[in-house]
Amino acid sequence: MVCPVTSVDIFDFSRTRSSLEGDLDASDLAEAFSLLEGPAADIRVHYSARGTAGRDGLPGAELTLSARAVTACVRCGEPVEIVIDKTVPFLFTRTEQEADKMPVDEDGEFEIVVGSTKFNVAAWVQEEVILSLPAFAQHDDCTPDVSRLQTQETAETLAKPNPFAVLAGLKVKK
Repeated sequence: MVCPVTSVDIFDFSRTRSSLEGDLDASDLAEAFSLLEGPAADIRVHYSARGTAGRDGLPGAELTLSARAVTACVRCGEPVEIVIDKTVPFLFTRTEQEADKMPVDEDGEFEIVVGSTKFNVAAWVQEEVILSLPAFAQHDDCTPDVSRLQTQETAETLAKPNPFAVLAGLKVKK
């Protein structure tokens, strides 16, 4: 079913092998949108989720994202499109302590998340989008804007001591 931004009982969702899908945009994904730069910044996501049997008695789900984000290239400053197409399997625990007890090597390809009976779907999607965004978005081949790559000297930057000079001074004192 296509649904608006909502919350679900993630444990029941897994048990009944339910599914849902929807579309989110910048107004629904404020935190992810805040990571994008430039006047052309935009983000649109289509998601689908389906409950799965999980593993080792834990409920599970698969979240599939198809997203397009636009941000400024860190090298040239022009808009660059980021494409995210992925499916992530999840296991849900009831408490943080239960999640912490799971050995890291046992979770394998699964993401471990503390579930709830009011599991926020938009927040779930947004977190996966944020984790999928590159730290430095850039075109594969562009001409760097040299002025963007150089630190602009301001009164504030000139007033700060050079960290390497501070370290050299500490070395001399010893």
